[in-house]
Amino acid sequence: MEMLTYKFTEDTFLYQQLYQFIKQDILSGKLIQNDKLPSKRKLSQHLNLSGTTIEIAYQQLLDEGFIYSKPKVGYFVEMIETLNSAPENKIADQPPEKKMARPSFKIEDSHHSDFPHHLFRKYAKEAFEVEMNELLDRGHPQGEYALREQIRRYLYHSRGVNCQNEQIIIGSSTEQLFTLVTRLLPEATYQVEDPGYPLIRKVLKYENRPFLPVKVDAEGIVVDALHPTTDVVHVTPSHQFPTGAVLSARRRTELLKWAMTQDRYIIEDDYDSEFRYRGQPLKALQGLDTHQKVIYMSTFSKSIYPSIRVAYLVLPEPLLRRYHELRHKPNITVPRHIQYIITRFMQSGEFERNINRTRKVYKKKLDAVLAALKPFQENITISGEQAGMHCVINFHYPLIKPDDIEVSLISDYAEQNQQIYEHQLILGYGGLEDSSIRTDIENLMHKLIQKKET
Repeated sequence: MEMLTYKFTEDTFLYQQLYQFIKQDILSGKLIQNDKLPSKRKLSQHLNLSGTTIEIAYQQLLDEGFIYSKPKVGYFVEMIETLNSAPENKIADQPPEKKMARPSFKIEDSHHSDFPHHLFRKYAKEAFEVEMNELLDRGHPQGEYALREQIRRYLYHSRGVNCQNEQIIIGSSTEQLFTLVTRLLPEATYQVEDPGYPLIRKVLKYENRPFLPVKVDAEGIVVDALHPTTDVVHVTPSHQFPTGAVLSARRRTELLKWAMTQDRYIIEDDYDSEFRYRGQPLKALQGLDTHQKVIYMSTFSKSIYPSIRVAYLVLPEPLLRRYHELRHKPNITVPRHIQYIITRFMQSGEFERNINRTRKVYKKKLDAVLAALKPFQENITISGEQAGMHCVINFHYPLIKPDDIEVSLISDYAEQNQQIYEHQLILGYGGLEDSSIRTDIENLMHKLIQKKET
């Protein structure tokens, strides 16, 4: 038996340090099964610690099963089958670097100060009451029937979408649901708008699905440019991402005719259609489709808030049959309690009231943005401002992004870059404070003009 030697500090109680030292020696294998520990008297003398300190440390090791005792013989190391200790952190934790707050015109920024948190708290309390035990089960793989019913009713009245509850699938994100579509159409060749939503290209690359870019102009996707071998096209017709173009009536008809000619499908991504500021909301492509060719997709990220992580998919009937035949269908990825809260939010009518309130908030911000841009109108044109939470500023010269302002160009979202995209700045105004919009816009424009002059 070797005497145990440790170095103590004044940070914690001595018995706690001794307990940790011996425990670590056992877990690391320095002390093995049936090794005899020094007697309390000898260890007390060796470490110059009181007998009480040794007694307490040994007792804690005994209580936790690290050692065992033999009457009148001593203490021994117990058999430890598994190592439960985590490796020591060798790198000292560094506090996160404090960054100076920078104005952000990012397209994904949004405003939530007027959100009715009290109602979500109320519905959350309901969801976790004792009588809601059924919510603890897995639930339907397509999502709660009551939530799908509310989504169906909302889509019919607001977007003209025609479907049955059974055609709706709820998921945690556009990415997850689009991945499901690629599983339903495994042999398809895809086309995506260019510039377009980068997440769609990311999924196609990850799933190893062939895809081609297709150009976009002021009327939206150029249908004549679709490749003849394409089977599926992803579009954002109500407010093209990121140019803001609205798919014209003529192009909508052309696109639907394109899908009818062969076994083709259109994926309609309606990501921010709730926020339209001019004229009546445009009817969804799905509502114009009479041949079951449109896959409709949207999310609650804009209409509720981004971290809600709930999206939904409306499958045409032929693909719904494929979905039911699909082996290894994914389970529902949205907690049933969250689904319950959203359902109650929609049933109460507060969901649509919240959209109406939020639309007014963003319309006010847009008006302030356009007013702040007026002094610069000789050098710019503005497009894509009729809907959503961003618009595009078109300059007469290539842009260099300022280092101290978060902003994107159209070229950041293009697969095949064109020189004009270097002239087009995406101005997201969703996260701007009303009181600072004019100052932030003026600061941005002056920096862009100075960079051009230098």
